[in-house]
Amino acid sequence: MTVYLGNAWSDERGKSKGGESGNQSGKELRIVKWYKTDGKPWRVFRADAEAAERIAYAMDAACKNPNIGYDQSDRNTLYEVSKPLGFDTAKVDTPCECDCSSLVRVCVLYAGISVPNFSTSSEAKRLLATGRFTEMQGERYTDEPNYLKRGDILVKQGHTAVVLNDGDKAEKPEPKPTTHEYVKVRGGSVRVRSGNGTMFPSIGTAHRGDLLPCYGQADADPYWYEVDFKGKRGFISCNKRYTEIVNKV
Repeated sequence: MTVYLGNAWSDERGKSKGGESGNQSGKELRIVKWYKTDGKPWRVFRADAEAAERIAYAMDAACKNPNIGYDQSDRNTLYEVSKPLGFDTAKVDTPCECDCSSLVRVCVLYAGISVPNFSTSSEAKRLLATGRFTEMQGERYTDEPNYLKRGDILVKQGHTAVVLNDGDKAEKPEPKPTTHEYVKVRGGSVRVRSGNGTMFPSIGTAHRGDLLPCYGQADADPYWYEVDFKGKRGFISCNKRYTEIVNKV
């Protein structure tokens, strides 16, 4: 299976600075086949499955959004435009710019992982400092695509990209054990969101008396439960005014 990468590459003239805002050529941000680097191999960083999916979604959406282009001089305008949108790159409707590392940062922020600004030279350190990424060691990750997973972040000196689909030999996630705990909605209606924060979009509404299978608090976040909502993974407030944990009888 071919593994594809999403990344920001160059402006519409093939240069690093001075182009017009937005993806003028359709190739400033691009999706390409995985490739072996010259010199040192890729370093590979992997987040948990939920965060990785959001990172990949944001990169894929950015590459397909004609409003997002490349310019190192204006590399943080994507950040500024997307921040009020919860860093959802699909919703960006104002022409703006990024470079490869600032684009990856926005994707990480969309996944709900707070990380300061970085370049490719500081990216690995910044990602690991969040406590949310594991560096995948060994040639099967760094020198070939077969074991890569959707949402993996690839880093080398001068460039970075995000993996958009699993390789043939990517490890399958272990199923979570069946839970006997449920979140019960106590009153009114409560939004279920795609991530553990109000910046994440709603995937639906739970109503008074609803019981949602609960997998615990989201990454030990004291404010959100991770639940199953109509077959989808979602997050709901832990506020006792709205929800409580019960054992289904």
